Amino acid sequence: MVLSLLLSGNVNAQSMIPLKQYVKENKEYSKDPITLTYVLKRCGSAYLYASAMIKDQDPKSVNNFQKISAAAFLLANDILMKKMNWTKDDATKNMRTDIENMIKFYTKDGAESHAKTGSYLMGNYIGEDLKFCKGLVEEIKNSFPKKNS
Repeated sequence: MVLSLLLSGNVNAQSMIPLKQYVKENKEYSKDPITLTYVLKRCGSAYLYASAMIKDQDPKSVNNFQKISAAAFLLANDILMKKMNWTKDDATKNMRTDIENMIKFYTKDGAESHAKTGSYLMGNYIGEDLKFCKGLVEEIKNSFPKKNS
């Protein structure tokens, strides 16, 4: 009985919680640069992962997914530099490390989901993250003042 409880706990283990749950648990996330950049990095990583998963089935969507991903990453990087007063090098190093880790988690969890369900993106938190992020980057982008070039 103990063994079955231990095994059942590992069956549903995910590397990350759904972003919707994270935001619910961090209601003031948009006011905190660290949690806001985490959400943006997760959105960018989710779309980057999704673009890799659909490249053969839906090449038209890949470009759109990559644009959304890039916009999320640029916003996160900009927030780290402006709100946290980080140097460009520090922000870039942080972004690279976090994105690499998030992509590893999405890849691992997507592969496990695919083995169980035949889908990398649907019926798991990855698909939920993509739904959550739809429009979020644009909404946040519009709430920041325009850059003076």
